[in-house]
Order: sequence, then structure tokens, then C-alpha cells
Amino acid sequence: MREIKARIILLKLPVPKIGLFTALMDGSGRNAVVRTKEKKKDLVYVIATPDTYERTLEVLNYIKRHIPELEILGEVSSEELDIG
Repeated sequence: MREIKARIILLKLPVPKIGLFTALMDGSGRNAVVRTKEKKKDLVYVIATPDTYERTLEVLNYIKRHIPELEILGEVSSEELDIG
């Protein structure tokens, strides 16, 4: 298996706010891809490249001001999301 260079950030977010969150991420310059592992669950994965990781963290902290329920749980390995 080849190495995955993506940096994956795990978030917790109320399900009704995921659509808004995705739109805000897309509107911020598409620095990262937003994915959920399971439908109707509150865990969200943000997949960034090494080049966009720091900018993605800045965007997440900005969005957190507008969606206070957003919890940034931290970075996880690619095995967590099964993208490899």
C-alpha cells in the first residue's frame, strides 16, 4: 500500500450543522475535503494536504466562531477513515 500524505482532522459537529459547515469550508477556498464516515453521525473528517493543513486549521477556528458547537478533536491517521 502506498503512503497517504493527507492530514486528517476529526471534528464533532451536530448533524443539522454539517451542511452549513461543508458550505463554509467550500467557500473558504476549498483548502480541504469534508467527509463523514457514517450517515447521521456527528463525526466529520476534514482531509487536507500538507500544504493546506495550517490554513485549514485557521479556517476551522474561524468557523468555530460562527458554529460554536464545532469541536476540533484532533488529527487522526488515514486508517481511521479507511481512505488508504
